[in-house]
Amino acid sequence: MPSSRTLLAFVAIAISGFGQASSNIGASEAPPIVVDRAGSEIFPASWLTKKIDAKAEVLRDADRERARRIIVAALEKYPPAVLAANLQSVYLVGRLEYSGVVTGGTNSRDVVYVVAPGDYSSAKIERIFHAEFSSILLRNHRRSFAEEAWLKINPPDFRYLGSGVQAVREKQASTALQPALHEQGFLNKYGQASIEEDFNSFAGRLLLGDAQLWAAVERYPAVKAKADHVIEFYGRLDPGFTPEFFQSLQAPAGR
Repeated sequence: MPSSRTLLAFVAIAISGFGQASSNIGASEAPPIVVDRAGSEIFPASWLTKKIDAKAEVLRDADRERARRIIVAALEKYPPAVLAANLQSVYLVGRLEYSGVVTGGTNSRDVVYVVAPGDYSSAKIERIFHAEFSSILLRNHRRSFAEEAWLKINPPDFRYLGSGVQAVREKQASTALQPALHEQGFLNKYGQASIEEDFNSFAGRLLLGDAQLWAAVERYPAVKAKADHVIEFYGRLDPGFTPEFFQSLQAPAGR
């Protein structure tokens, strides 16, 4: 995904009571959550070229407060230091498009963009946020990721498609869990787009506490191996990200 730093003025909100992996955070430290802007100014200048042509539609008034609450809850799962070092702001929009594809979310160097309309479930919105933020963390802390070990989990003849954009264009971007792929260590077709998307697919569901992911972890060794690598990666970012912390996030089946 494209990456560039944006220097914009945002409207901040207060967030308190961070989760088990963190301590409380004050309003002045909270990454701003922006729900009422979707013009070109929200994107890095490099995204406004003809090739990328990033566009967004503003989130409907009726959807804003709910979407904000979902992201506040998601942010509570991260230590303040991890947020302060890696996330400048979150944009919640009604529609998002770049490089000619419509998408549910993306990220720049330190900004996450999430599509959060009223017909998206709370779980879907939160999962998109965690997945996109995981891209930022992966870029910023690549040395903490056991890439060689990860690649060895994949079938010997497997090659990633190339990018998430390419997967969307080739209609290979489903994020639905596909048990037929679990034996090979993939959660869904989108995870076969690139190593980043593969990592995202695990991080998004682990931080959501997805019950179906944990069921796959129990059943498929290759899925468990990748989930373990993701947990180890986060543990290197902050000691509060323990296996027990991730297990504590588990949601009831069907969430």
